[in-house]
Amino acid sequence: NHGPGLHISLPTLGDTPRDQVVHTFKAKSTYCLQTVQLACGFPVGWGKCYRSESTPQVLAILTRIWANFPSFRPSFIAYGDAGDLLRHIVTQNPNDPWLTATRFIVDAWHYIGHRATDVLCRLWCNPAPLNGSQPDLILVEQDAIGVSHQTRAFNTETAEQLNSWLNGFESQLRQMSDVNYDFYVHVLMMIYAEKVEKKVVEKKLGLSEEFW
Repeated sequence: NHGPGLHISLPTLGDTPRDQVVHTFKAKSTYCLQTVQLACGFPVGWGKCYRSESTPQVLAILTRIWANFPSFRPSFIAYGDAGDLLRHIVTQNPNDPWLTATRFIVDAWHYIGHRATDVLCRLWCNPAPLNGSQPDLILVEQDAIGVSHQTRAFNTETAEQLNSWLNGFESQLRQMSDVNYDFYVHVLMMIYAEKVEKKVVEKKLGLSEEFW
């Protein structure tokens, strides 16, 4: 008696009969496009993640973007999974320059869900701490009746706004080769940067001459 068996038949490959094909390979596909932009929305870099949006890949993208300009690393980076990214950096290299140059904070939307269960996130990644520990993240504004309120100094959702805009090009990007994909994304980033710059000028939100 013969029990059940498994027989795998691969397709014919060129002139090679399928019973002689022992393995085939598939081109690696992109899991997601990771973007990095300033608080005003101006894009400064991007990278591709494969299989998943893992913390090692995200860290590699950030490191590559600032590889030639280490002294220009931002003081703050808002990221939805900043807690896990911070854990990864500390466990891999406690002396990583990122730990002294940049504070990783969670964007406002993710912080609402993380703060209750994640002590590290609540302690180190708060996007708007009210205890005075990060004054650059807080503004004091007066409402219509003159009462002062503390508000977030920066919009931590600019990445979502850029991602929403990029979603309109997903069908085209899905069909492209890696070379065409990279070129197309560079062009999209340039177009979006011009849109943001135009909006900043129109609203007179640019840095003053005194700043420079």
